[in-house]
Amino acid sequence: MPNLRGKKSLILVLALALIFVGSAVGTATYEYFQDHKKLPPVVSHTDITKQTMQTFDQSLATTTPTDIAKYPSTSCAKLSTQWVADENNQPGVAMTTKDWRNINLERAEGSALWLNKTSGNCGDTIDIHASLYGVSTDTFRTGSRTIEALRIGWYQGSGAREVWNSGPIKLKEQKIKQPKDSLRMVETTWPTTLKIKLGKQWVPGFYLFITRSADGTIENTAPFVLHSPLGSSKLMVMHSFITWATYNSFGGRSGYFGAGSTKIEMRNDRSRVVSFDRPIVGSGGFSIHRDAVSLVQFLEQQGISTDQYSDLDLDTWPSITKSYNGIILGGHPEYFTRRIFETLISARNSGTNIAILGGNTGIWQVRLNSSKVGTDRRVVIYRNATQDPVSDPQLLSIQFADKRINVPQTLLTGTLADGVHVYGNTKAVSIPKWLKIPVNSSINGISPDSEVEHTVNTAASPPKVNILFSGIMHYRDTPTIGKPPRPISTLETIWFTTPSGAAVFNAGVTTWSCDLIKTCAYTTVDEKSRATMVSVTTQILHLWETKAVGTTLTK
Repeated sequence: MPNLRGKKSLILVLALALIFVGSAVGTATYEYFQDHKKLPPVVSHTDITKQTMQTFDQSLATTTPTDIAKYPSTSCAKLSTQWVADENNQPGVAMTTKDWRNINLERAEGSALWLNKTSGNCGDTIDIHASLYGVSTDTFRTGSRTIEALRIGWYQGSGAREVWNSGPIKLKEQKIKQPKDSLRMVETTWPTTLKIKLGKQWVPGFYLFITRSADGTIENTAPFVLHSPLGSSKLMVMHSFITWATYNSFGGRSGYFGAGSTKIEMRNDRSRVVSFDRPIVGSGGFSIHRDAVSLVQFLEQQGISTDQYSDLDLDTWPSITKSYNGIILGGHPEYFTRRIFETLISARNSGTNIAILGGNTGIWQVRLNSSKVGTDRRVVIYRNATQDPVSDPQLLSIQFADKRINVPQTLLTGTLADGVHVYGNTKAVSIPKWLKIPVNSSINGISPDSEVEHTVNTAASPPKVNILFSGIMHYRDTPTIGKPPRPISTLETIWFTTPSGAAVFNAGVTTWSCDLIKTCAYTTVDEKSRATMVSVTTQILHLWETKAVGTTLTK
């Protein structure tokens, strides 16, 4: 049985299970339970033509998609060579790991907010849409609120620095409209509460805008990326806003669940379109804190300079990848548009290294639509080819590996998704000479909320995949009586090189980013395992700063 660090880890595991299950399902019943039978059913149509599977060799011809718009200029100051160290020396907020863990991610606690943009540049104006939330019940707080912008980083372990504060403001409780059509989309139309201009004093990076009650409680968070001047660092980070939006259950529905008395009914009642025009709660909020906050804190703790972007940025401006030697994906980048998928493949084909510090990467193809707020504010995810009214394989919202699309994730990752909610240990298989860790290293105590990947041998797989760590995983949940036995789940951490010289590292597990830093509220590995993971990750990221580093790597 893997080491879960005793009673404390068991309590944490149970808490995580409640967040994943309770936030996805409970929000629908607690907040806005609505009879799913009153909504019109999703219309089905005849199936579409299946495609021939794209091979790995064919993927080597993938080129960078054309930018949708001209990349905007920024007034952000050019970053110095020691900017990370300078930022780390800034005073942080008074928060501990316990404080981060105590943020209620399952639901907003009295106020909530969302932004009209997921990313931007110095000189941009951001619209903040905020509302009281649930204050008519005894559970929630009344009184004034403040809205703050926290830049996520290390800051001597506090994890964030306050960059802007609204001061006390009075919020009104805005309406939350329920869906009336077959899309089952939840989208708020709250008026703008505040407009703020991002000045030159704002340091580029990953931000959380928060609402805070008069007693100091953080009630809701909204993520935002402030771009660095293009090419300020050798490495760039892509944050998974599309995935967070799909898991977001605010208003009672996510891309996974809606209302209903059974799991089948709840899944049938899920949103077919999810909107960025609403606050983030539930598994969406949890993923932000587990995957993005922990990763950024780790990078700046280690003094690693990166430029940060949202996945929507790559969809709009694929050419930005040409300014970097390496691309970092963290945590759980499960949902891509085809443009994002092809952008990452084309970057690799040009010698840009890829470091996937997570798992379950590039599983679902989605497309983006506009809302009244702006472009790319809605994510279309039908999951079913006979329900999606679009038949174009480039736009169809189903799994990439589905034969109707047939561009498996292995083309990018070298692995396929294998197990959900699994836990266990891995042992070193083949440690190359360039990776300076003991050949008998292991990683123990992998979280029961992990999703993992393993290698397969198909025409869509890289020809030579090297396995660093491997282990048989165990399922967290007991199988339902009468169900067929589940297949064995295997976690494999890998690396491979491509003809362009690009090197690809794939951790193969969604909790890798969190487990890199002990201040992550949801980490479960032991300290020896964490030290191994930190060593592997820092070595790889420093190597990946050199374009086409694969030409220098040997087994």
